[in-house]
Amino acid sequence: MAMPVHITRLFWSLIVSINLMLVQTGVAQACPGADLLRITPLVTGTATFEDAVVAVEEGHYEEAVEILFALVEKEPYHADAFNQLSYANFQLQNYDEALIFYRQALDIDPDHTGAHGYIGKAYLAIGDLTMAEYHLQRLDLVCLFGCQSFYTLKEAISLYRVNQSG
Repeated sequence: MAMPVHITRLFWSLIVSINLMLVQTGVAQACPGADLLRITPLVTGTATFEDAVVAVEEGHYEEAVEILFALVEKEPYHADAFNQLSYANFQLQNYDEALIFYRQALDIDPDHTGAHGYIGKAYLAIGDLTMAEYHLQRLDLVCLFGCQSFYTLKEAISLYRVNQSG
């Protein structure tokens, strides 16, 4: 019996998270034969990261998820790929998966402005204003003179508050 696709994706995202944690903590270097540090080109078959971005921009989110999921399996340290994978899942209203992948993007690159901005919006979508505000504060630190992600999330939080009070 085959596992449902969303369970398979969550399983692989857990494997990628464990690999990343092992590398960051230095455990991977202590394991002979563990080839966790090898980074391969960000290509799956003929589909590339750029193809996935085009799919996202054209609204083909399921196609983008398939491409990006294969890409992050091959290169688990590509913050932009995780950010795009998160965004596509967010657009499909797969909020749990989106949050997992945004966290992975931020584990790889803690100053990734796009990931902070969009994870803030994902938290708003599930009603977690506190976490959205946390990521707005992080953006305020990362974007010293402001950036698009900061202003977009700030506006989304303002609209969320108006809708909650109204």
